[in-house]
Parts: sequence; structure tokens; C-alpha cells
Amino acid sequence: MFSFLDMINSSLSYFNLDVKLKSRIYIIIASLGDIYLVYVTFRLFMNHVWLRALLYGLAVIGLTYFIYLNFVFYFLEKTSRFDFISPRVAKITGQKFEDGKAKTPLDAQQRLAAELANRSNGLFANADTIPAAVAIDEHEQHNLQRVVDQLLMEGVFVNGYDGLSEKEIVEQYQATEKPVTALNSQSVPPYFELVHDELRHRLEIYIGMNQMERRPVGHITKIGLTDVHTAHDKYQLYLAAVVVTGGPNKIAGRSGSTILTEEDYGLQVQVAYKQRNNA
Repeated sequence: MFSFLDMINSSLSYFNLDVKLKSRIYIIIASLGDIYLVYVTFRLFMNHVWLRALLYGLAVIGLTYFIYLNFVFYFLEKTSRFDFISPRVAKITGQKFEDGKAKTPLDAQQRLAAELANRSNGLFANADTIPAAVAIDEHEQHNLQRVVDQLLMEGVFVNGYDGLSEKEIVEQYQATEKPVTALNSQSVPPYFELVHDELRHRLEIYIGMNQMERRPVGHITKIGLTDVHTAHDKYQLYLAAVVVTGGPNKIAGRSGSTILTEEDYGLQVQVAYKQRNNA
């Protein structure tokens, strides 16, 4: 059994997986090993091998505790109030440990997001821009997920809840009745552009780490209150701003706690326009 689990563990090293995903897989593997230990311990007690059964029982308790701590951290994205070890280890090693009560220092990421928001696609006067409605089909949603995962891995996007503590997340949810997204606000991709897809007769939104890695992630259906086809015939259209929204989020639970939920990523788009010269 342990040889089989070790084989799976070793195989994961050959794949370039996201750290969070790999950690979740390790937790599942460890849980399988823990279940096997419970079975062995039970059999030892049944056979009256008391000393070995006791040692195995202690190992089960310790392993279950660490699996629980990692499950809370990697699946629920928070720390457990029963985590008495991590703060002490962090103190010894000199690392900072977040207990969920203090705000996460996100100044560098927020400055990067603000800079991208101002410089990603040039500067447009507010009078020349208008919000656009965006539709995302299944293929575009898959692309959007891949792009966001890459930007999170590269540190361009940050799942930091804008630095809010658990208490502040609950307060914000109660005030707005809207989930608080893990993705920080003003998450602007480094590259975006608007492409006229003549084959499908729609304006496609491309985003990515750069132009070479761009992917279609949505298409515009309306510009303001005007149908996109009418607007395209009348105006020259440019993509002025793109902000990624949605994704994992938290809502208020019982007794001041939060509940992690999931939703698809979305896009908030501003389009710049000017009258076409028909001459």
C-alpha cells in the first residue's frame, strides 16, 4: 500500500502542476495512507497486539491532525484555530504567519494592478469610453480560466481578498449581500485587445500574459444600450479597459465564519469609440 502511494507521489514530480493543485493531490494521497493506517490499527487491536496498536493509533492521530490543517489551508484557503504548530515553527524560522486576523500586505500587488490599469492599453478620456456587455461561451470560459491560472502563478494576479480579514469579509458581505472574491479588485491583464472575428461576425476579446500568449476569452454583445453590430457599423471601436472578476469567493457563514464558494470568472469591459469617417 505504501509503495503504491509512494509511486503516485513520485510520479507527480514529472508534471508542472500549480503548487496549490499539487498540495491538494498530496492531501488526498495522505488521506488514503491515513485510512490504511486506521485499518491496520483496528486489526492490531482485534489481535490484541496492544503496544504496536497504541503506537499506530498515535501515528493515526498525528497524521489526521496534519491532514486536517492542510485541508483547511489548501481547500478552504484559511487557517484553523486549532493550528498550534505553524505559528511556533514560523517564529523559529523567522517567517511571518498570518492568523487570518491581520490584513495581508498587498501593497506591491495593488501598485502593480493600478499601473496595469493605467498603462495596459493606453490612456483614454472618460468621455470617449462606455461600458460594454460581454458574453462568454464554454470555450472562452475555459480560456479565461487558463489565463487567470497563469497570471496567478506568475504573481500578476493575487487571490488576497483585497487584504480583508475574515471579520471584514463578513462585514462587507452583510453590507453588500454580495460574495467577496478572492481575486483582488482591479485585476487587469497585462495584455488585451479587441479583434473583429469576421467568420462568426463578432467582436472577440483577447487577453493574456502578452500578445504571443493571448487567448479569446469573451465577445461583446452590446456597447452601452446599442447592439454591437450597429455600434461597429457606426463607430471605430477600441478596447480601453478590461478587469477580470468572479472566481473563488467567500460569503458569511454562522457565528462570524466564512464559507468558500466558487463561480466562473467574468469580465468588466470599457470600450473607446469614435465616429467612422465614411468619406
